[in-house]
Amino acid sequence: MSLPSSRSPRLFRGSVLCAIAAGALLLAGCQTYTQQSAGFAEAWRSGRLQSAVDAASAKAAGAEGGKDAVVWDLELGSALRTSALAAGQQPVAADAATTMGGGQGDPAPAIPPVEVSRLKGSQEAFGNAESRIQHYDELAKVRVGSQTAAMLTNLANLPYEGHGYDRVMLHTYSALNWLQLGDYDRARVELNRGLQSQRDLVARNSRRILQTQAEARKAREGALAVNGQPAPYDVGRAEQDPQLQSQISQIESGLAARMKGYGPYVNPFSVFLDGLFFTVRADGPSDMERARLSMERAAGMNPDNSYLRADLRVAENLPTGASDDGTTYVVFETGSAPSLDELRIDVPTFAFTNRVAYVGAALPVLHFHDTYLPAVTVEAGGRGYRTELVCSMDSVVAQDYRDDFRSVLVKTLISTGIKAAASAAIQNQFKDQGQAAQLLTGLLTGITSYATTVADTRSWTALPKEFQYCRFPTPPDGLVTVDAGNAKYVVKLRPGRVNLLYVRSIAPGLPVYLSQTVLK
Repeated sequence: MSLPSSRSPRLFRGSVLCAIAAGALLLAGCQTYTQQSAGFAEAWRSGRLQSAVDAASAKAAGAEGGKDAVVWDLELGSALRTSALAAGQQPVAADAATTMGGGQGDPAPAIPPVEVSRLKGSQEAFGNAESRIQHYDELAKVRVGSQTAAMLTNLANLPYEGHGYDRVMLHTYSALNWLQLGDYDRARVELNRGLQSQRDLVARNSRRILQTQAEARKAREGALAVNGQPAPYDVGRAEQDPQLQSQISQIESGLAARMKGYGPYVNPFSVFLDGLFFTVRADGPSDMERARLSMERAAGMNPDNSYLRADLRVAENLPTGASDDGTTYVVFETGSAPSLDELRIDVPTFAFTNRVAYVGAALPVLHFHDTYLPAVTVEAGGRGYRTELVCSMDSVVAQDYRDDFRSVLVKTLISTGIKAAASAAIQNQFKDQGQAAQLLTGLLTGITSYATTVADTRSWTALPKEFQYCRFPTPPDGLVTVDAGNAKYVVKLRPGRVNLLYVRSIAPGLPVYLSQTVLK
């Protein structure tokens, strides 16, 4: 084995040091979000709410102003909202009532201060996330530059701008928080923003498709450069590789069974909540028509839900004086929405260069969480009511993932191609330095390439797997029993013409968290 020539040891050492320095730079942030968020995820899924709040709060503070600020504000908002549901709550025997409300003729009790504090904290976190998302939307030119720089490392180094479903659920939860705090005007504002978000996302996706096509064209034409040298490669050719196609087909095949045909960026629970609010608090013909349209959409996406059919009938008859006075609604939020894991795939080297020993890529893939409480039964007035599905977040997230997949794949291939070209350029500098230099350089660039091949697995993990609900006549004694399987919770409803009881289950065997509010 030949050694570097004696006349160029300085060049050899300097170049290797540069390669090591570049490798050290690229190694920064090589952990996936799944790994970085393990502490929060473990606390959340084991029901240790305060630990989850503390972990999310620390992460949000550390990420303030950074690329992960939005995702941690969303996690913190959810953790605080759920801890507000749990504030002061304990499971009780089925023949006893909790202190969650007074009798039907009593004045409505004040919301416990700790619940108010956590709800306001949740709103602050959601507000921070919304402001940051708006900031990113307004700075499209800066985002393009950031994407170019991120090509040298991985897409997880781009700012997290929120998936489509994040943006809708952000306003949905904010509306629920304001309802719980009794601020109906602000709840109305958030519902309006949520509706607008769904409309904006369609246009945003169209722009993203055009941007993806432009990025692929620039890559094919060699418009991107490494160390001042053009680095052309054909993403389309890579996509036609049979081995890559097989890997992509495996990713996509698992989505169809989870999808219910809701349509792009449509969240049936958000649509239902919109319909419920404008049914209960309609202020004129336009509100009545909005209630009817939203309930019609929600019922159309859930044809087997008997409660939605009943609510649609009420909404349709609002102009003739119909109302849902004397009704109690129970919303049940259960399980965990899909998270993202990393999948390593093999990218055909012929699409980029034949001088790189290792060319790999990493894609985010959905991981579904199928351990959850399937429903709750509510007993009221001597009758039982089982909650029924109104929204599968598995479907919502899978639809969003599928719509975004082409863009993620193209960016991943471009990123991989740039790193492959950079590795080839470094190795080319050592082609006359002897075998040892070439082997060492190949080792350094290979390790750096592998370590920086990291998928962007950031997502809002505290979202539920499903939203369900039921409705029934408010019992004369105001007592409602929620049977969650491992425990029963008895609630004394607050005085009101229309009541909402909110129930959250993170996982079977854990406590169920409840809160109530008066819608009217």
